[in-house]
Amino acid sequence: MSSSMTNDAKAILLLAGRFGNKANGCQPLGLSNYNRLVRWLVENELRPADLLELSSTNEAAVAAGVDEARFSSLLGRGVQLGFAIEEWNRSGLWVVCRSDEDYPGRYLKRLREHAPPILFGAGDKKLLSGGGLAIVGSRNVDETGTQFTHDVAAWCAAGKTPVVSGGARGVDKTAMNGALEAGGAVVGVLAENLLRASVTRDSRDAIADGRLLLISHCHPNARFNVGTAMWRNKLIYAMADAGLVVSAEYKKGGTWAGAEEELRRKPVKPVFVRRGKDVPSGNTNLVKLGGVQFPQNFADLDPHSIGDLISMAKNMVVESEFPLFSEAKSGKRTAISKGSQNGMVSTLPHTRLEGSGNIRLPESGGAKLTAYDMILELLINYLREPKSVDELIKELDVKKSQMQDWLQRAISENKIKKLSRPTRYEVAATDTREAAEPPLGE
Repeated sequence: MSSSMTNDAKAILLLAGRFGNKANGCQPLGLSNYNRLVRWLVENELRPADLLELSSTNEAAVAAGVDEARFSSLLGRGVQLGFAIEEWNRSGLWVVCRSDEDYPGRYLKRLREHAPPILFGAGDKKLLSGGGLAIVGSRNVDETGTQFTHDVAAWCAAGKTPVVSGGARGVDKTAMNGALEAGGAVVGVLAENLLRASVTRDSRDAIADGRLLLISHCHPNARFNVGTAMWRNKLIYAMADAGLVVSAEYKKGGTWAGAEEELRRKPVKPVFVRRGKDVPSGNTNLVKLGGVQFPQNFADLDPHSIGDLISMAKNMVVESEFPLFSEAKSGKRTAISKGSQNGMVSTLPHTRLEGSGNIRLPESGGAKLTAYDMILELLINYLREPKSVDELIKELDVKKSQMQDWLQRAISENKIKKLSRPTRYEVAATDTREAAEPPLGE
C-alpha cells in the first residue's frame, strides 16, 4: 500500500471502495451503510483506522447493517487494495477520502452525509477548494447555446473564475474546453471513465499546467450509469459558488433534475439560467422555480466582477419554492426578501425585468461594467430614506469594507450623500433618478 495514504483512508477504501469488479464476490458498503458505521465510530470515539485493529468486527458490522462475514471480507482485501493503488499511481491518479484533510470542504459542508466517502482524481489538489461557476446543460444543445456556453466560459477565464462542469458531451465539454482554451481553470466532475478522460492529450497538457482537475466518486474505469450521473449533479453544484443552466428540457434529464434539486436545497445557492429566443422550455420553468436570469449582456461586464454578481443574486434569491419575482398589478415587480418576515414584500422599482429573475443592468455605453455599476441601482433604491452602513450590509449581506468602498465612490460621484449625528446615507439631491421615481411607499 502507498505510504502516503493514511490508515483512515485505507480502511475507508477497504470497506467502501471498488477495485475493478466485485472483490471476492463481496459487495462494498453503500453510502447509507457507511454512514451508519461512521455514526457508530463517532459515538464510540473511534476512527476508521481503528477498524483495522479490532479483535472482533461483529459490533461494527451490526452498526453498519451488514453481516460480520461480509464486513470481515471487505477488511481482508488488503492485497487487492495494494495492487489497485499501484495501478492508480502509475496512471497519475490519486485518492482522497472523507477523513483526509484535503477532502473538499465544500462537499462536507454542503452535502454532509451525502458527501461521497471516496474521491478519485487527476490534477492539482489545490483546485479541490472549488468555487467559481458551474456550467451545465443538455447533451444535445443548439448552436446558439453552444456559442453562449463557450463565450461564458471564456469570460469566466478572463476573470480568473474557475469553471465547474460534468465532462459530458454537449454543454459540459464545451464549457470546459472554452475555459481551458482561454487559459482558465476547470474542475471536471465525472461520472464515468476518469482514467480515460485523464490521459487524453488536451487533459494531460492542462493537468500539467495546473489548470485542470478531474474528479469522480466512481471507480476510475466505471462505465456510464444513470444513477451515478444523477448523483454527479450534486457534486457539480456543491463544488461551485453558483450554477448556470444553459439548456434544460422541462422535467426531463439530469440537467433539469439537478437544477431543480439545487433550487430546493437549503441554504439556497444561486442558479442562473440562460434566457432568450428559442431556449428550451425547461429554462423558463427553472426561472419560475427561483432561477435567476443570467445577464444577456454579460460580455459588457468586467469579468472580475462575477463574484459580486453571484453575491447579488444570492441576496435576491428567495429561500422558498416560490418564484424569485412575481408580477404586481401596478406593473412593478416584487421580491420576497430573504430577511422579510410574515410574508412582507419589498418592491424594487428600479429592477425592471423581462422575466422572473432578470436583473436590469445600467447601460454600458461600450465600457466594461463593474460590480459597482450593478450595485448602484440597488443602493439608490435602499437609500430613498436615510440608512446606516449596518442597515445596508444587513439588507445586501455584503462585507462592511466592500459596502464602505461602494458608498465612498457613490459619494464622490454625487450619487449619495453622507449625513452625520448619527452617521447615515441617503440619495443625493443631484441624482436625477430621485425625481424620476417617488420614494418607496408613495
